[in-house]
Amino acid sequence: MKSRNLLMLATVIAASALLTSCATNFSPELMRTEIARQSGEDPLSAFELNLGRFTTLLIKSALAGEDGELPFAGLESLQVAVYQVPNVEGPAIDVTQIAVTGWEQVIRAHNPERSGMVLIKPQADSVGDLVVVGAGPEKVIYARLRGSLSNELPAALAEVLQDGGPDEVQRVLTQLGE
Repeated sequence: MKSRNLLMLATVIAASALLTSCATNFSPELMRTEIARQSGEDPLSAFELNLGRFTTLLIKSALAGEDGELPFAGLESLQVAVYQVPNVEGPAIDVTQIAVTGWEQVIRAHNPERSGMVLIKPQADSVGDLVVVGAGPEKVIYARLRGSLSNELPAALAEVLQDGGPDEVQRVLTQLGE
């Protein structure tokens, strides 16, 4: 009986590991590849920023207010990328065409002017991983935030994306450190 329970536990752990490793690996490279796939051309220009755990900690410490409060609490790493794409009809790319596995969808939207999505991976009582991707006529914005993030952040970014598109998401993300 014990060996059967151990076998069952091992099977559950293995299945969990397989499902975790099957999740879409969002990155600036994936965004560049998707832009080239959908538009037939590489981005005209690209800005990519990747801050790991140590760099993020240094920046948070440097930006701490006089009261010692740290901006973007819980953030452990941040990737941001902005791509200029040749103008085409409608959004630069339809980000809803990106195959997504292993993520919970907060919003996924496409209309003639823009497309976007916000995805999360929850952890315990917070958001552990968040991706936001938006595309307008000439621009694609991508951001991935990791850490122990507020449960309110995904809905707030989804609202920004839905109301203001990728330009507004870019504005909000640039204000993280202000």
